[in-house]
Amino acid sequence: RPVLLVEADVSGSSSVLAGYLGGTRAHERGLVDLALAHRSGALFGGLRDSCTALPGADKWLLPGLVSPAQAPSLRPVWDPLAAVLTGLEREGMDVIVDAGRLGAEGGPVPLLRHADVTLLLTRTTLPAIAATRARARLLADDLAQQGTGADGFGLLLVGEGQPYTAREITTAVGVPVVAAVGWDPVHAEAYSVGAAVRRLEGSTLTRSIAAAASAIGQLAADRRSRLAPGALVGQEGPVRA
Repeated sequence: RPVLLVEADVSGSSSVLAGYLGGTRAHERGLVDLALAHRSGALFGGLRDSCTALPGADKWLLPGLVSPAQAPSLRPVWDPLAAVLTGLEREGMDVIVDAGRLGAEGGPVPLLRHADVTLLLTRTTLPAIAATRARARLLADDLAQQGTGADGFGLLLVGEGQPYTAREITTAVGVPVVAAVGWDPVHAEAYSVGAAVRRLEGSTLTRSIAAAASAIGQLAADRRSRLAPGALVGQEGPVRA
């Protein structure tokens, strides 16, 4: 399936352009251009024109903001953008949104509310778990009250068992672990800084990413089936579809 990665972190900059692509492409277009496109009534076309192709077939990037000062201009864009991205998914495209840190002023909360799956990324150290616990309940409540439900919300661990396990973290945070990726700093530089690393395909990182993608995809498919119009016909009580 085609894939679109949306850098919706309002803190500014594009980690993909500067990191994975090694600064080989100028940050000339991206998320901020959608504000003007929305005001002109051409959000879908603006999204198409603001994306840049990534290496590989049918892989696209919507680069993030150049500066955090641009974030306020996106407030009226998030909700209609969520609708556009949902439409892309229905047409057969996977959409991945990097929402940045939770709690950022003017952040893309509407995108999370419309997502099939929302994942909170965390290391497995005690400070990371404590910070995750503080944010997880707020996000779960928001998704339950204003989104499509909290049953698609979970954790994505980096370095499970270093030192805490998925079971221990689920108990501490009160949110299920959906998937985990391995702690592999050497091979991770292929993505973070565009480094040429050896044996990437067979690395712990690559294998764990593949397993995580499978688990996340299954959860997304299950939720879409449950929330599809008509899927809940015949059940008692109020339903949301």
